[in-house]
Amino acid sequence: MLYVTSYMSKEIILSGIRPTGKLHIGNYLGALKNFVELQNKYECYFFIADLHSLNEVFDPKTKQEQIFDLARDFLAAGLDPKKCTIFVQSHIPEHSELAIILSNIIPVSFLFRMTQYKEKAEERANENVSAGLLYYPVLMAADILAYKPTKIPVGQDQTQHVELAQETARFFNNKFGQTFPEPKPLYTESPKVMSLLNPEKKMAKTLGDNHCLYLDDSPEIIAQKLARAVTDTGDAKTAGGQNLLGLVKIFSTKNSYAQFSNQAQKGQLKYSELKTQLAKDIADYFKDFRQAKAKISDQKVQKVLKSGAKKAKKIAAKTMAEVRTKIGLN
Repeated sequence: MLYVTSYMSKEIILSGIRPTGKLHIGNYLGALKNFVELQNKYECYFFIADLHSLNEVFDPKTKQEQIFDLARDFLAAGLDPKKCTIFVQSHIPEHSELAIILSNIIPVSFLFRMTQYKEKAEERANENVSAGLLYYPVLMAADILAYKPTKIPVGQDQTQHVELAQETARFFNNKFGQTFPEPKPLYTESPKVMSLLNPEKKMAKTLGDNHCLYLDDSPEIIAQKLARAVTDTGDAKTAGGQNLLGLVKIFSTKNSYAQFSNQAQKGQLKYSELKTQLAKDIADYFKDFRQAKAKISDQKVQKVLKSGAKKAKKIAAKTMAEVRTKIGLN
């Protein structure tokens, strides 16, 4: 989730990641890497979306550990608390309060039509589908509108969430007076990283550890996972071959990519060599990350999150004061 907004004449970027376990390279390339670059250009607010993580099966005993681990990922990847604001979603109660208010103006039919809900509900057909899964987009709209966004950089698969935020802003404004700008999508391009064992699907933790390359995997684990990755006869025309070649383009040198691309064009791609080289390059790429993360203490994480919540609350609280007045609760 990545949102851009203008607030008090300053352009603000707000984005969140759910604490549901280790981050993999798809999460890094699609979000975290961009965060590090954006903090130098905008006033950035990056949050740990712990409330959003509750609509999946979770263990309360490990949830706090997941939150802290994600905060360490933020810091180890290069997010600087002096340049950006890092906070936990549930530490800003205005997100939840606004979601309750918005849930009373969003037609439930709009939620049932959401593709993400349909897909996940189908995946969980043999389980109880919670109301939280259905209302996930309402909280997401609240996350966005609490900071009055004007632009939302997203991938194509998040278009519906942008549209719902637009419609929600329109509903509220029509009923209570001009309050929220209607956020516009700003489509971003990010590499699509597929599962190592099932390259027809995007890399995801829910598929299993062997499908993913995690940011803090050791060089040995990276090599073992890549060794088992799905390939083809040597032309890289299948999803598995294209996925591996795409990773070489991202993490290896131009010479390595040219070498393996030429082999593929001839139908003679040597996957054993590619996997060995790719494993080394990915391990080297995240070496500094692994070392930095190991040095981040719980005390530092607590300090960063406490300070970040204080800063983020100033914006969300101002928005909510206006909303309460508009609906007659102030």
